Amino acid sequence: MGLDELELAEKPAIDIFRNLGYDYASASDLATSRPTTSEVVLMDRLRDQVRAINPEIPEEAREEAIRHLTSTQSPNLLEDNRKVNQQLVDGVQVEYEKNGEQVGRFVQPIDFENPENNDWLVTTQFTVQVGDNPRRKPDMVVFINGIPIGVLEFKNPTDPKATLENAYDQVNSRYRDDISPLLRYNEVIGLADMNEARVGCLDAGWQWYRPWRYIEEEGDERDDLPEQEVLLRGLFDKERLLDLIENFIVFSEVDGKPVKMLAGYHQFYGAREAVESAKETQGDDLGRIGVYWHTQGSGKSLSMVYFVRKIRRSRDFGNPTFVVVTDRNELDEQITHTFSDAGYNVSWADTIPDLRDKLDRRAGGLIFTTIQKFQTQNGEREHPVVNEREDVIVMADEAHRSQTKELGENLRDALPNASFIGFTATPIHDGDNATRMTFGEYVSQYTIDRSEEDGSTVPIYYESRFAKLQLNKEAISESVRELLDSGDEDLENQLVEKWTTLRRIIETADDRLEKIAGDIVDHYNDREIEGKAMVVSISRKAAVKYKRYIEQQPDSPEVGVVISEPEEYIDDPPNEGKLKRRFKDPDDPLKVIVVCDKWTTGFDCPPLHTLYIDRPMKNHNLLQTIGRVNRVYKDKPGGLVVDYIGIAEDLRQALDKYTSDIQEMAMVDVETAVEVMQQKHHKVSRYLSRIDYDGWQELSELELSRLIHRAESEVIATEEKQEEFMQAVAELKRAFALVTPHNAASEIRSDLLFFEAVRDSLRSLESDGTSKDDELDSAMKKLIAEGVTADDVVSVAGFEKWKSEEPIVSDEFLSDVERVEQPELQVKMLEKLLRNEISTRKQQNLAKYESFEEELEETLNEYNNQFLTTEEVIEELRNYAEELQQEDRRKERLGLSSEELAFYDAIATNTETEIDDEQLQVIAQEVCELLRENVNIDWTNRKAMRSKLKTRVKGVLRENGFSYRDYQPLIEPIVHQAEALYGDISS
Repeated sequence: MGLDELELAEKPAIDIFRNLGYDYASASDLATSRPTTSEVVLMDRLRDQVRAINPEIPEEAREEAIRHLTSTQSPNLLEDNRKVNQQLVDGVQVEYEKNGEQVGRFVQPIDFENPENNDWLVTTQFTVQVGDNPRRKPDMVVFINGIPIGVLEFKNPTDPKATLENAYDQVNSRYRDDISPLLRYNEVIGLADMNEARVGCLDAGWQWYRPWRYIEEEGDERDDLPEQEVLLRGLFDKERLLDLIENFIVFSEVDGKPVKMLAGYHQFYGAREAVESAKETQGDDLGRIGVYWHTQGSGKSLSMVYFVRKIRRSRDFGNPTFVVVTDRNELDEQITHTFSDAGYNVSWADTIPDLRDKLDRRAGGLIFTTIQKFQTQNGEREHPVVNEREDVIVMADEAHRSQTKELGENLRDALPNASFIGFTATPIHDGDNATRMTFGEYVSQYTIDRSEEDGSTVPIYYESRFAKLQLNKEAISESVRELLDSGDEDLENQLVEKWTTLRRIIETADDRLEKIAGDIVDHYNDREIEGKAMVVSISRKAAVKYKRYIEQQPDSPEVGVVISEPEEYIDDPPNEGKLKRRFKDPDDPLKVIVVCDKWTTGFDCPPLHTLYIDRPMKNHNLLQTIGRVNRVYKDKPGGLVVDYIGIAEDLRQALDKYTSDIQEMAMVDVETAVEVMQQKHHKVSRYLSRIDYDGWQELSELELSRLIHRAESEVIATEEKQEEFMQAVAELKRAFALVTPHNAASEIRSDLLFFEAVRDSLRSLESDGTSKDDELDSAMKKLIAEGVTADDVVSVAGFEKWKSEEPIVSDEFLSDVERVEQPELQVKMLEKLLRNEISTRKQQNLAKYESFEEELEETLNEYNNQFLTTEEVIEELRNYAEELQQEDRRKERLGLSSEELAFYDAIATNTETEIDDEQLQVIAQEVCELLRENVNIDWTNRKAMRSKLKTRVKGVLRENGFSYRDYQPLIEPIVHQAEALYGDISS
């Protein structure tokens, strides 16, 4: 057997699941558990396990719980999925009479405490059909107690066109649309091709499908194993899968829309490690749970949610009180919203007395506060003890900044027996002993380089423009250096006099502000990427001026300003919450926001791609600010920090906390990105080294059409070469978008446009007529060079109509093929035509077109193996096209419909009996009429129904003079054809 999807992906997966203790059953083995293929829950298994897990619940109440669980509860699939998840995790509530009284209980569909008390099963090619929708066969379905909680889709790793993006589309488009009942129970979706694997959840975008790196624990990487095996062994281990379902799936709201979030592997293992440490720390005098360092943008706030959720559901902790402490109102607000959006009841401390009152409790509670509320008051010499319980867990966000100073000491005086965990986006540097003394050592680490490799964040690039614009005169430069050379991090509050001097100089330098405003507008407009930008100014007054000067520029995008106490500078200022919602909305015309201190921490806006800095910052504050642009958004290639004040050295010093290899990943100079772009340009150019495309925009339409056809011929020698070219162009486009508006990008703009035109023209020749890239909602702007787009060029090439619609066998298409001068391109066009036609017609007439398809494959294989010349294969393909046209004429000549002709051919090609055309037509019409009359029966029913149908077909054939020996070979082909036309009646 050849190397295919089954051999390379599915079979190894089955072996791994068996090794993990799962049972395996083929789809046909499960037929008796499913009355029809629309049923997705294995009811016998579910009943048996619900009985075993809940023996004390009466059978009638258990049946009621099963009815609730398996009944649709919302027309919205994601909302329905949320309710199912809640029932799986918390149980299904029922009421029943016991000893003359009504009692309420929860029936548990899954035993989360005892993994072996559940039924674990995987199956492959699990056919599902809902109503008149197309039948779908997910490659693998994972069941717990008969409930389909997992779907796995595999792709052949040797096929360059069988990508994981295709697998994603298969699940999230076709399965979601056609077999949604299967997905209402789904918790995990896996995509794999043996070498590469990704995991995600229902309705998550492609960018949120991530690798799974560990197996047993954090750091347990197995480079010797394929990604598929690491994913299966790491995630689908029974205990870990139950933990994931119970504690690491969150339903929330983003911009008013429901979303489902599945923990990434770094959050899953990190939170598990933190919980174990918290368990060991209970009652410990030091109370150090540890430091949880996960880089900015990698979901640290959600990790806090998972940490709380797992502890609350654990029997090891009782009912602890959680205190979430930040040092900034923006962070406090952001984390509070993260928890409340995830369905938690939060308690936010408004004042010092309010905080002390909320902390003084016997159990429970999720309290949010800022460290500033741990100040003493009313002449207190030291902070009073507020709660002496040992089961208080303090979660300090951005632990470096304030937890080791006086307010941090007050916090420990208030909660002397609490345990402490520090969450931070930046590492503990070697000299930071205070943080270690407060929180302990690392319990989890997720670094910048690993985050970017996984796609959890995008890289950040740095561009200096202050020297280019000659902005910083001597007075400004000296003041900036005095501030940044100091040992303090909070420059504004600790170095008040120096900060004030610099602030006044910059605020009053209107010519400088206006010059920067003009540069910002030009720079932003010339970026080849859709999204938002943020300007960070030194003061509120400077921010307001920036907004005014930006608005005055020609072609200025809409700009807003967000500052504290805006009434001091703005008449009737807009509501900050409304501005935030508008700025986060990628489609809203508000494109640029000017800030001073607000929104530089605790603010997530994925479309934000450029940060313009005109404010001295250093260390932690600087790293926090630049992290605003590293969020993942569509195909955003990276974030860019543009420096107008001179912070390069301070960036380097801030990054000294990282190891040298991570420093390189944390911030990349834009000139390095230019070098990468030029390398990728050279790579694409090599594919077209024999094509002279210089000055292509000056060519006539005919000359340009011929040029593009020659270019296509250069890259279609093999499927691998074509796919490599497509990928290389996509990589070049991303690098180009990142670098713009650098001069080096302008120099290759025309070349890139030509490359994109060749790529898009080739897409129109793809056999399936579609491309993942075409469907991608891109963050990058459509490339334009001197008023011409790639679409314009594809139109000139003559294939635009074949991009927008599938070609059919017609004289018009064959005429277009003849006009193409390159023989290899003619082969590609004819192959597309024939594959499309056969695919469309095969369902209507299996007997004719299955053999036709085999002949086509044989011919193409001979050509690919060089047994046929290009001229010979073109002749063969044209003959096939003419045969297809003759088929249409044959149908008209016989006076048969497409369905009747299908049964005509099914009989004619499978009988040795002499039958004249007229009788054969009558038999085909009678068989077709019989099957039409039965089209509404349940075609998926079992043997009795199929046997009855075969009996009726035999009756028709006997009535037409067929003996047993004559009609026996015809029954299966007729049934097989009926299956293709009307439904699944295969054995």
